[in-house]
Amino acid sequence: MTKTAFLFPGQGSQYVGMGKKLRDQFARARHLFEEANDTLGFDLAKLCFEGSSSELMQTMNTQPAILAVSVAAFEIGKEELGWEPYLLAGHSLGEYSALVCSGLLSFSDGLRIVRKRGMLMQAAVASSLGAMAAVIHVPREPLEMWCRQASTATKQVVVACCNSRSQHVIAGHQEAVHTVVERLEAVPGAVVKYLNVSAPFHSPLMQTAADQLIAELNQYETLDGQWPIISNVTARPYQRQELNELLYRQMTHPVRWLETMEYMYRNGVDRTVEVGPRQVLTQLMNDTYPDIETYHFDNPLELEHLRSAFNADNNRAATIVNIREAFTAAVIARSRNENNDQHMTGVILPIQQIRQLIEQIERDRGLNMAQAVHQIKEQLQFILTTKQLSPDEQSRIIRKIPSGAVN
Repeated sequence: MTKTAFLFPGQGSQYVGMGKKLRDQFARARHLFEEANDTLGFDLAKLCFEGSSSELMQTMNTQPAILAVSVAAFEIGKEELGWEPYLLAGHSLGEYSALVCSGLLSFSDGLRIVRKRGMLMQAAVASSLGAMAAVIHVPREPLEMWCRQASTATKQVVVACCNSRSQHVIAGHQEAVHTVVERLEAVPGAVVKYLNVSAPFHSPLMQTAADQLIAELNQYETLDGQWPIISNVTARPYQRQELNELLYRQMTHPVRWLETMEYMYRNGVDRTVEVGPRQVLTQLMNDTYPDIETYHFDNPLELEHLRSAFNADNNRAATIVNIREAFTAAVIARSRNENNDQHMTGVILPIQQIRQLIEQIERDRGLNMAQAVHQIKEQLQFILTTKQLSPDEQSRIIRKIPSGAVN
């Protein structure tokens, strides 16, 4: 069966106009933005839809804005498509969106927390002291070594995000970051770009903000979530009782996104849906695991594409159930044929082949479903004929599998 992971973007994915089409076309989105406005005490919808880029880029505004758009997209998809996640994962801020969508945090509490988180992060370091830079085409190990070499007791730089095998982000004191950037300029093929952010996130400079955040987190009630969520800190699913501790550590520890994708791949995730603005996480997944099917949703135009994929899943699941019913009926049907050689070639071997085909159907979503169903029907017919069932009995069992099965 398909295992779908839902991905939630972090800061940097925001843009003016995000979420507007969802709000215009879906009552669920309108209600969520109204709740956000009431919760925060200002017009978040106006900020998202028609605010200035500079205002939206302020961390204390960006974080609730992205969370609101991501939650709205997820809720609309759930209503329209009835999707059932295998797991959720969010990049930095996106982890809070995942917590809300899974149900560990209420929407209003999630908004309040990330608004406060943004304020604390923004106030933690003077803008002239901290810096972040994206580093592309440089492996993690030498990058970590250069960060250690550039760090002193009072001025530190660390790898803040491990986004993929070749994409990382460094953060820390401006002078230390600049030292690493200068070193990277001599590395063939390396691409380095300073990020326009208000603070060096996921670095030791966020310790004061982290200490204040844990006091804020302790004021809120956490609930039982519906689906597992992958922690940025451990790259593993966490339990409800770990929530505050891991969110606290997330402030000063690197985002282990590459390991998060690796966890998904090892655990059989074969499709991801990024819900929220832009497609940053979708592109990272495409680059890292191109055989995983990827989708994105923050625009109503993308809904029909998703509907086709999820409807195909529903049809596929129903067909597998029907195949198993017919297979079971054929296996338990009493044989009137006492010839042992014919039983081996006409019953035992076809049963083994059908089991292999069912395993392939469940494991490989790229398998030609119609062809596989045709082969299974042929093998079932062989079994039933060998067992010498009447034509009516054979027809009754074969008809359990509908015609026209599709991928």
